[in-house]
Amino acid sequence: MWQVLSLFTLLPLCQEILFRFFPRLEMPMSRPHGTGRTRGGDTNWSMNELQELKDFLDESYMSEVLHSLNIIPWTFDLQRNVITSNLSYIDRKYMGGPLLHKQSFEELTTNILPDFREEILEIYRKVKNGIASRANFQMQIRIGEKRRPVWVEMNLVTKEHDEEGKPMLAVGAVTIIQERKEAERAMLEAHRKAEQANMVKTNFLANMTHEFRTPLNSVLGFSTIMAHSDTIEERMQCLGAVQTSGRQLLQIIDDVIELSKLESNEVELHRDLLDINDLLKKVVEEVKPMRKPNVEMTHHHTEANIILHGDEQKISLVLRQILDNACKYTEHGHIDVYCHKSSEHAVITVKDTGIGMSQDCARHIFDRFYKGNSFVPGTGLGMSVVKGLVTLWNGTIKVDSEPHVGTSVTFTIPLHASFYQNRTLHELLHGRPLFAL
Repeated sequence: MWQVLSLFTLLPLCQEILFRFFPRLEMPMSRPHGTGRTRGGDTNWSMNELQELKDFLDESYMSEVLHSLNIIPWTFDLQRNVITSNLSYIDRKYMGGPLLHKQSFEELTTNILPDFREEILEIYRKVKNGIASRANFQMQIRIGEKRRPVWVEMNLVTKEHDEEGKPMLAVGAVTIIQERKEAERAMLEAHRKAEQANMVKTNFLANMTHEFRTPLNSVLGFSTIMAHSDTIEERMQCLGAVQTSGRQLLQIIDDVIELSKLESNEVELHRDLLDINDLLKKVVEEVKPMRKPNVEMTHHHTEANIILHGDEQKISLVLRQILDNACKYTEHGHIDVYCHKSSEHAVITVKDTGIGMSQDCARHIFDRFYKGNSFVPGTGLGMSVVKGLVTLWNGTIKVDSEPHVGTSVTFTIPLHASFYQNRTLHELLHGRPLFAL
């Protein structure tokens, strides 16, 4: 039964295929004595040519073609509104059950995703009323036991008509194109990522040009003024400005180098035994001169020493960057550094009474070049570096903030070297990119 259905429904489609490959050819089956008729006139065909055409329509050949394309031949009884489908040529992962499947048009439309339903109904009305004799469209439809949506392409052509010229029967085929759509989506996603990567590179160069020029102009400008100053006081002021700009330039270079190392997985973590309280005290004393005059900075020493295996330089870099941000955004009040020990981690928290930030800003704080306040000096790379280093040693970091109240940054460090021994950033992220492009 289904073999008959396949040949019957696919004959019009086979004719179209023949005419595409042989544009002068019309079906020669009814011509005797090896003669055929072209669209432009009569011509003679040899028996070999006729045999080739017969082989082209051979059932086994067509069966292989249908299997390779995941095609479902079908007929549509427009008078009874019944669709009969032959499922013997599709991968059974898409749909099981009987090979000959019957359903009403109403049942079919309930399985079509809502985004395509109106378009299908419009095509149905045109075919039913004889306005359209052919149709080709793509849609998503739920098939199989799991009812998951699958992309299909549907072709139909009207076959039989009543006395008024309205169609009674339509035939056609449905091709499952899910894999093609997934490949197209993957290609578009790859193209989007390539464009975003190119945009990131352009933004990076633009930002770096600006960030390098600002402190360099300051160094050159104040150096010139210092050379022409008459008093020691003026020269000392200019020298202080030059030193400040030099430190800013060095910080920018350090951030860029650290970021490039993180993304190329070239950062190596040293595992030394250290007292975290001693380390915090040391870093706080180093950063204190950077705070505003009306701001107090305090390290709250825990009663018990917290000993851990870690990279002293990288932990210091992370803490210094967080404190640097706290100093920039805190005009008055205090900056406090706390540390306590959980079962497996040392937990370090930096709290300030600065200007704070909105929840939207807090969500983007680890993005490259993101600055909540564009008037505050900096590249917007520091917290990206912080996030990368904390992730590399298998720690966690979070930011809680409230506008005009203050900000709290908490990060963790494993107490034992085994937590991040012989781990790369790529492995810890399970192949995901560290920074959003």
